[in-house]
Amino acid sequence: MTLNGIFKHGRTCYVSLPGVWNSERFKAHIQPIRYKTKLYLEGDYTEIGINKNDVYLYLGPANHDLTRLQGNARIVDGDGALYKIDRSERVLFGDECIYIWAVIRKTTEKHVP
Repeated sequence: MTLNGIFKHGRTCYVSLPGVWNSERFKAHIQPIRYKTKLYLEGDYTEIGINKNDVYLYLGPANHDLTRLQGNARIVDGDGALYKIDRSERVLFGDECIYIWAVIRKTTEKHVP
C-alpha cells in the first residue's frame, strides 16, 4: 500500500545538502501548522521585536526519506524558500513505509546549489 497518488499534487520541492548534493524534484505537501488556541499566530514578542514562528507540516513520498538525512539538510520549495527539518518520521503500514511526515521551519538562509 502506498499513498504516492496524493503526491502527484502538491508543491514542487527537492532536498538539498547545501553545497554537496540535491535530490531530483518531487511533489510534497507543505502547510503552516495552525495552533488551535491561536496563541502563536502573531509570533512571540521578544526584547528585540517579534519572532515569527514559521513552522510547517511536511507530508512527502516514502522514497524521499528525511529521517536518514544529516542535520544540515534543507527542503527547497519551488519559490526557493529553505526549510530546516526539526523532526521527521516514517509512517508505516505493516513493514512498508507509505509516506514521510515532518515538522519543518522556514529559514532565512540563502540557497547554495
